[in-house]
Amino acid sequence: MTEDFDTFAPATAGDFSKFTMTGNYSSTGRPYSAFAAVFPPERFAFYPSVPSGCLELVKPSYSSNETYNCEYATNGAFFTWDITTTGSLCLGNLVSDGKIYQLPTDGSGTKRANFGIGADGSIITGFLDQNTVDSTSFTQLITGYGWLVRNGVDNVRQSQDLSGFDDPSSFVNEKAPRTAVGVFKNGTMLLLEIDGEEDINAGPDLYEVAELFVSLGVESAVNIDGGGSSVSVYKGNIIDYPTCNDTPEYCERAVANIACVKKA
Repeated sequence: MTEDFDTFAPATAGDFSKFTMTGNYSSTGRPYSAFAAVFPPERFAFYPSVPSGCLELVKPSYSSNETYNCEYATNGAFFTWDITTTGSLCLGNLVSDGKIYQLPTDGSGTKRANFGIGADGSIITGFLDQNTVDSTSFTQLITGYGWLVRNGVDNVRQSQDLSGFDDPSSFVNEKAPRTAVGVFKNGTMLLLEIDGEEDINAGPDLYEVAELFVSLGVESAVNIDGGGSSVSVYKGNIIDYPTCNDTPEYCERAVANIACVKKA
């Protein structure tokens, strides 16, 4: 992967707000139900499931309320159910409140798009080489999968880690719940979760996720874990309709890390 990223100055003002979005994608006419939070970056964190690291799978509604001081939270980055290979359930980079949990050197943290916040409050989105990862002082850093929006426009086909753009069965075109994180030009952040149900192909593909971000005026956005992991939690209560088994059953999946908007 070629290093290619953008940096945004931190927001100078703003507070937390959340809202629900329903409607139809203008490009496809398909319906959506989305949950969003807008907030300044100093209130944001990526947290492992437990403070000791990505060693357990914990439901976001519990970890965000009982373990961490989150006003709003979603699932976080991609993870594995098998801890035996790497000793961690998290995949890629993870820095949380300045604590380095993992910066793997096997390429898993540099081959996919990252979303980070520097010690100076600046926001970094895109593809980072290992030298930049190791030499930058991050307060928050996570590895996603797909740089969905860049310069305020759809960037799906230009994202170095994505492929199968015209394959109906690819990750890009899969209709599923999705979660992603973005930044406005003024440095304010947006956390967006879109409901779906994989067994009936409900939920957005990555083009539709990018479309929603662009419609909201987001300058840059990175896709994080989705599918049955997607959930929106406000003050410890689930406010969306999660489908952790990829069926109509209402259920919340235990995950290895979360995205958290801290209480003021």
